[in-house]
Amino acid sequence: MFILRQNFNSIAVRLRAVAGCICLAVAIAVAALALLVAPAAAAWEEDQKPAGMSLEFNQANGRLEIEWSGPIVAGMADDLRTAVGRYETDLKRVVLFLDSAGGQVEEGDRVIGVLNEIKRRHRLATVVLHGKLCASMCIPIFLQGDDRLAARASLWIFHEAGQRQTNGEQRTDRTETWRLFRKYYAPAGVSMHWLKSIAPMINGAELWQTGGDLIDAKTGIIMYALGDTTARATAAPPADAVLAPDGSNGQHYSAAERPARRGSVKIRIK
Repeated sequence: MFILRQNFNSIAVRLRAVAGCICLAVAIAVAALALLVAPAAAAWEEDQKPAGMSLEFNQANGRLEIEWSGPIVAGMADDLRTAVGRYETDLKRVVLFLDSAGGQVEEGDRVIGVLNEIKRRHRLATVVLHGKLCASMCIPIFLQGDDRLAARASLWIFHEAGQRQTNGEQRTDRTETWRLFRKYYAPAGVSMHWLKSIAPMINGAELWQTGGDLIDAKTGIIMYALGDTTARATAAPPADAVLAPDGSNGQHYSAAERPARRGSVKIRIK
């Protein structure tokens, strides 16, 4: 009996030790998973590749294509103003391609100021292609387009505006978030009902959407749906296109595209 009890006691001790290890392992796994499924928006913006801009001007039709990739940082507004000024004499249309996880709100405000200057003289299209990202402060910039085009397979991330504290932590600011919503989203025709519906979702978190999600939800963010292709397209509706609202909010348009020639797309209104 003594030997049997001793064996039982030994087994119990081992089981408690194993259980302790399992609990510790589970706790570590849960913590790691939390970091994976809820990455901080600041980390996304900081981990971007360096900001870069490329230009392509077609003198035949007066179209300037500007591709901006990387964070929205100091100097972007000046770069855009300089680029447009270089071709001002022959310029008729500006197409801004975006691939950015966001960045500085202050610089974003300045960029939007430059885009408003451009729109006084030229038509502006903003574009997010297949597999490209537009997140955070990139979205108010995208909303400045007279024509706004995006692929259904584009990626969009919404979160509350935030400020980095002196201790390095990121603090979200709901008041600033709604300032941006009212200043940039509402005037662009984005559904206030939709904005109110996502407010609880972005409280201390991120909301990930595809271009298709935004189109299907009739958010009013995307006017034209581009085909899911990785080929760079001269993505802008023809100047004589007759835009017909889809009946959702007067600002959201339903459109489809078909290839017109290699390197370009032609928008055909349904």
